[in-house]
Amino acid sequence: MSILDKARELGEEIASSIELEEMKNAELAMLNDPEASRLVGEFNEKQRKFMDLKARGIDLTGEQLREVEDLERRVMENPLIVDFFRKQHQFEKVIEEINEIIARAIAGGDAACPEECCSSCSGCS
Repeated sequence: MSILDKARELGEEIASSIELEEMKNAELAMLNDPEASRLVGEFNEKQRKFMDLKARGIDLTGEQLREVEDLERRVMENPLIVDFFRKQHQFEKVIEEINEIIARAIAGGDAACPEECCSSCSGCS
């Protein structure tokens, strides 16, 4: 099996992972809920607006900072949004672990070596 075939196989495994499925389901639940969807849209709009101001060297006013804090509070109080963020974080952790395993294998270390260094394998010594 070629390296590209293995990469494709890994991609297929990731695509069928429970972590990705749970993240997608949480995203759908969040986007299909009118309140959560409205909050996400409002958050994205304000984020774009405020990033544009910062890019132009314009500092946010006290009122704009309060708007951001209030919106962040409302976003983090929505259980569907919080669940999506949690599931997204879990999926990202899996991807990070995969990348660490690949990096250790490329470096000639033990790809199965745990994150906590055991100092007994070639990847840790």
